[in-house]
Amino acid sequence: MLSEEEKQELKEMAASSTLREEFRTLRFNSRDMESRVTVDALVQWLTAVSRICPNPVQPRPFVRYLNVKI
Repeated sequence: MLSEEEKQELKEMAASSTLREEFRTLRFNSRDMESRVTVDALVQWLTAVSRICPNPVQPRPFVRYLNVKI
């Protein structure tokens, strides 16, 4: 269940025309991934992703699996 703060944040994000346009760009670009990607297109895509996820990824501890069955 989402908290009231999370719901408000989602509403604000949904109201952002810039964010909606960036998601449109990501969706459009994902359809074109089967074709050759230019450097300019890659930089544009990376810029859009960095705006959506501005915080760097936090390192996670390694999980050891002692009993793995395939």
